[in-house]
Amino acid sequence: MQTYRQAGTVIFVSDRSPEATVLQDIEAHGLVIQWAHSISAAVDLLNAARGKTVMVTELALADGNWRDLVERMRGIDICVPIVLASSSSTAELWWDALECGIDNILPASLLASLLCQLLETQAAS
Repeated sequence: MQTYRQAGTVIFVSDRSPEATVLQDIEAHGLVIQWAHSISAAVDLLNAARGKTVMVTELALADGNWRDLVERMRGIDICVPIVLASSSSTAELWWDALECGIDNILPASLLASLLCQLLETQAAS
């Protein structure tokens, strides 16, 4: 597996850990992983983050859901890409997520390469 230079930070917002293979793939792409078990913890991590950052969230969270996270993000002056990790998505979820400001919806197994792309785009803007 190829190792990349450090590409940025991924803040996972979830009450459970992704599969070990997913974490290994993300780390192999040079991404630093930080874990938040709540929306407020995610905001704290984001406020302390330095450099390029992307946030990954699940549908349901310990203290709300992905919509609550997006609303909270709008209330602070830091804009980062937000990816919704979901193994199944419907047209309704896509429509709702895109309208709310989610950048993409992906199964966990496809996260690493998209996160790198989002971080590269973030650096260019």
